Amino acid sequence: MKSRLFYKIFASYLVLVVLVIAVMEFYLTPKIHDTVTKGITERMIASGRIMALMPRGDMIREIKELDSRSEARVTIIDAAGKVLADSQSSEQRMDTHLNRSEIQEARIKGQGVAQRYSRTLQAEMLYVAVAVGDKENIRGYVRLARSLANVSDSIQHLYRIIYLTLFLISLPSLFLAFWFARNITAPIRRMAAFTGKLRAGQRPAPMLVDSGDELAQLARDINHILEEQDEKVRRAQEEKSKLEAAFASMVEGALTLDRDNRIDQFNRSLRKMIGKRYEDILGKTPMEAFRSIALQDALLRFRESGQPVVEEIILGDENPRILDVNITAIQGFPGAEPKILMMFHNVTRLKQLERMRMDFVANVTHEIRTPLTAIIGYIETLQQGAVHDREKAEIFLQTIHNNAQRLNRLVDDLLTLSNIEMGETKLQFREVAVAEVIGEVLKTVASQAAAKKITMGENLPEDIPPIRADRDRVFQILLNILDNAVKFTPEGGAIMITASQKDAETIAVRIADTGIGIPKNEIPRLGERFYRVEKTRSRDSGGTGLGLSIVKHLMAAHGGVMEIASAPGEGTTVSLFFPVVHP
Repeated sequence: MKSRLFYKIFASYLVLVVLVIAVMEFYLTPKIHDTVTKGITERMIASGRIMALMPRGDMIREIKELDSRSEARVTIIDAAGKVLADSQSSEQRMDTHLNRSEIQEARIKGQGVAQRYSRTLQAEMLYVAVAVGDKENIRGYVRLARSLANVSDSIQHLYRIIYLTLFLISLPSLFLAFWFARNITAPIRRMAAFTGKLRAGQRPAPMLVDSGDELAQLARDINHILEEQDEKVRRAQEEKSKLEAAFASMVEGALTLDRDNRIDQFNRSLRKMIGKRYEDILGKTPMEAFRSIALQDALLRFRESGQPVVEEIILGDENPRILDVNITAIQGFPGAEPKILMMFHNVTRLKQLERMRMDFVANVTHEIRTPLTAIIGYIETLQQGAVHDREKAEIFLQTIHNNAQRLNRLVDDLLTLSNIEMGETKLQFREVAVAEVIGEVLKTVASQAAAKKITMGENLPEDIPPIRADRDRVFQILLNILDNAVKFTPEGGAIMITASQKDAETIAVRIADTGIGIPKNEIPRLGERFYRVEKTRSRDSGGTGLGLSIVKHLMAAHGGVMEIASAPGEGTTVSLFFPVVHP
């Protein structure tokens, strides 16, 4: 007995060590290499895509900075393959790159990847190319290159650490296996003595072993002796577990009815769900407790058929709650009359979300259909012969372009709003100087305001403390508010931005304009998606109806709020309250 069990345990440990090493050698090693290389490639492609969005002049001027940020050699190439700039070499000494495999792949697919030996850098390189512009109008390419030598060195260093770790783990593991296998035979002899006590009528603690060797025989002896006694305990524990699971661990509301159709017990979740005190429903019938004819009808159907019944009921008048009720039987001991179990699931929020989804789909459909109808109509007019009238054709094409841009803005705003609501927009909180962000926003909208001869001013105290916020999102918030102010302020109007410390915890930023104003009864609905004070007002100005909704969600994500004060003909003041950063 000792030899069989000893070799079984020791051999299993030995095989496990060998298998781990084999998996490392034949599977994990190439996987690590591929994963590291793939990760570097994806980061380079992502960096290339971001660079492709920049104006060409900015890319060339900031090519050294782009090289540092992306940790890769950056090359700017025009559509003909000519090198316009290179972060690590002079473009005059470089030949055309149009025939490079990564450039050709980027020309066809929008991005290309290649690995080859670089004569310029005398090293094996990984190249990634990203096309600038759309597929029909490629204006050039951004190529990133990175040496694979550093990657290989890092991977080899990782391999050495992994193999050394495996070696260091294997030695004590084999020693423990040897020690465990040698000493396990003694407990087995004690287990044999344990079974003798059981047969003698003693009642020690149960001992169960599930295996295919001598331990299994001992386990069967123990089970044979303890089976009769443990069965009753098992049944009692099962019944107790069912009740605890139903009335303590479940989020759904639950109650049981006795043979007189009265509520004899229910859980805390149900009490919170229906908002009634304990004594209000205990001992009452479901009709007395819930006053729901639908629930009573469902209970009668269950009693007649004996099959589980699912019903939806509505409780309350002012703030109705919609509940899904599942009625089933609880089987007790043989011969006992089964109890009735009612499970309540609150679906009020789900129903509200469903209605919101339907309204959202209807609004999005309407917003998309309007520009699409214009685009299709003008295209059909061009197809019918208007394309030969150059003056009209240019007007039609400009209208088509404007509507396509509007669709693009709508999609961008929808994606932004969706990411914020789903928590996928990660905010980088830090100290943000309010005056600096406001200055950048004013520069951004300066040309737009100047075109309408709108005067823009600011009143920002020097001692105003910084706020705790995501700087880019604060810029987006202020830009949306200022953009609206410029759009809806007539020519010759004025916009004033002020900031002050409301209290020890809050900074208030206010944007006041002399625009057309908003009726008081419309202000509470501002911030709803696609809501417009006038149906054509934001649409005519190129808006998507989502700007204030994005601002509202971003302010909530910062722990702040947005307040709007306005009156028709008296302008609008938008107040933004941000949390203060304490030293």
